[in-house]
Amino acid sequence: MQSTVINDKIKVIQGDDQIYRYTAINNCSLDMDTLEKMTKVGDTWNGNRLCANLIDIRNMMFIDSKTRAYAAAQYRAHVAGTAIIVDSKISSYFANLYLKFSQPKVPTRLFTSEDAAIKWLQEQLQKRLKASP
Repeated sequence: MQSTVINDKIKVIQGDDQIYRYTAINNCSLDMDTLEKMTKVGDTWNGNRLCANLIDIRNMMFIDSKTRAYAAAQYRAHVAGTAIIVDSKISSYFANLYLKFSQPKVPTRLFTSEDAAIKWLQEQLQKRLKASP
């Protein structure tokens, strides 16, 4: 298991379960530089192995539209799914707008429970493993 903090905004933890946990810290705003570094860290640690992403935005204040568009457009074949954890109706509303209009390239769902998000990600990993030759 590895962990690091990116730009004093996001803590990244590589789980033994191949789920990468990206957790917002310090009531941050997510910008393009931080998102690009998040992607680079995850891909460097993971390589091309099958994995999933857990994005916890409960301690995030804002994500600009350019960064949201970049996040949605990313397609990395080794990512089985992305779970986004929210904690309020307002963040759920904006996250649902993101999902509806940006249409992320990998299966993505919103959750208020980390346990439910991890269970769903494990299911996505299993589906991908069964579909592999």
